[in-house]
Amino acid sequence: MGITAVRSIIAILVVGIFMLITGVMAIYPLVAPAKVPLNEYADFFAKTASVYTGIIGVIIGYYFGRAQETLKKEKTEEKPS
Repeated sequence: MGITAVRSIIAILVVGIFMLITGVMAIYPLVAPAKVPLNEYADFFAKTASVYTGIIGVIIGYYFGRAQETLKKEKTEEKPS
């Protein structure tokens, strides 16, 4: 398995876990046995999602940024001088 495949798998797992957490957080007020104050929960949800979004951006930017650098490097090495 190549480094590009590993990077892709890691990126997909990170984004998938982020989406799962976000989905659970979005559905929680609907299925919770106790009544959830929506205004307070919306603030909590926005703050939590913004933290995760930053982390996701850094991880995806790192992996795909490195992948683009690798592709550019490989293309320049293939061209004869």
